[in-house]
Amino acid sequence: MAPSAIQPPPALDARREVTKLTKEPLPAGLVRIPPSKLDLRSDDEIAALLQTRRPIVSDKNVWAFWHTGFQAMQPWNRRNIINWTRRLGPEWTVHVVDRVDGSPTNIFNYVDKSPQWFPRAFLENTMDGPSVGPHSGDLVRLPLLWLYGGVWMDAGTLLFRHIEDICWREIEDPASPYEMAGFIIEMRPEIDTMLNGFIATKRHNDFVRKWHEIYLELWRGENQEGGGGHKTNAAGFHKHPLLAHLPLLKPPVDKLNCPDLNVMTEAFNDYLAHFLCFERLRTLVDDGKDASGQDKFDGPEYYAKKMWFAPAMQELWAFQQQTGWSGTRQFELLNTHRDNKAQEKDDLWTQAESFVHEALANTATMKLSHGPAGALDSFLADLWDSEEHQDKDIAEGTFAAYLRYGSVHYDQIRVIEPVKPRTAGEYTLHAGYLEPKTM
Repeated sequence: MAPSAIQPPPALDARREVTKLTKEPLPAGLVRIPPSKLDLRSDDEIAALLQTRRPIVSDKNVWAFWHTGFQAMQPWNRRNIINWTRRLGPEWTVHVVDRVDGSPTNIFNYVDKSPQWFPRAFLENTMDGPSVGPHSGDLVRLPLLWLYGGVWMDAGTLLFRHIEDICWREIEDPASPYEMAGFIIEMRPEIDTMLNGFIATKRHNDFVRKWHEIYLELWRGENQEGGGGHKTNAAGFHKHPLLAHLPLLKPPVDKLNCPDLNVMTEAFNDYLAHFLCFERLRTLVDDGKDASGQDKFDGPEYYAKKMWFAPAMQELWAFQQQTGWSGTRQFELLNTHRDNKAQEKDDLWTQAESFVHEALANTATMKLSHGPAGALDSFLADLWDSEEHQDKDIAEGTFAAYLRYGSVHYDQIRVIEPVKPRTAGEYTLHAGYLEPKTM
């Protein structure tokens, strides 16, 4: 008998799988999203749209960056962003910018090709070292947010909650004190700082502008040993005069259920220098006076009163903590098949179901990353990047495919409450925001 007579084609199998999912009971804490709230265009139609430059008509923008362009992304990354578009619906516009010559979504079609915004190494495309892509992203995220507003999300992010429900309503509400939002994590013992993979703000936020200008100074390299006024990579950034007074970031891995990071502390802080620039600004008071006699800038006050925060270990990296930060374990769970009626549901199946249900119902996002290189024994992003596993995030019948489906079609009923960052015992630096600390 011909195989087609006993085995339906994959497209038909996929339709049957979706039909089954629309009828089965939902896990606790979830409701179905009405199709009318979704962008129901095909993946190919949405992908084509993401490769065009679209009008910016409001602050409701989502920004992502891939320096070699959307088509050069690994398939799972492209599916992340297609799903953002589908999940967020017509009121939000998702933009993916790049550094590809002639591309309609080249960053210079959105931000002037000017030293005002970018260092020489970025303008001349001479950045080098192991982290050109991530550090290029650090250079483009804040100019885009300052000029246009919206939310920056790293391309490796799976979104499980509408941005309106995460934080945007607070940002947009004129009665709310909040002007900026993100996720915080303990980066030094008992001290929290905001990560830069998810940043929400309306346009022309002065904190965003100052943060970016501090980061630009690192790349310009003036007054930095070996800088010569032109840095091409992040080596030594933590020693820059604007940052040298800051304690180095060193996450308490025992509290995060994380193995020791296999990178030197100095190299780790160079990789995360964008975070250190944030740390400088939030702990700084500019004592200069404006025309009305008020301090020009008070970072601690802004950090305490005008920033909305949620805990990163709940809303971003819960999956890491549950699996000991093992990409291999995460892959094993997600690659488990949901329909195993032929055998009893073993411990692996039970753990996989719990892992996915927890993500869909109780976390806002799942951020997969690749580095810094060598920091962990395995990364799920690296496994999904490989040619062997590049479609495992949508393999039919697996918990990974169920996670993908639920991220678009299920909505959480919980409320995300903001938390206050821990800053006990920190000092305040009184200086201009581009003025080194005087000894």
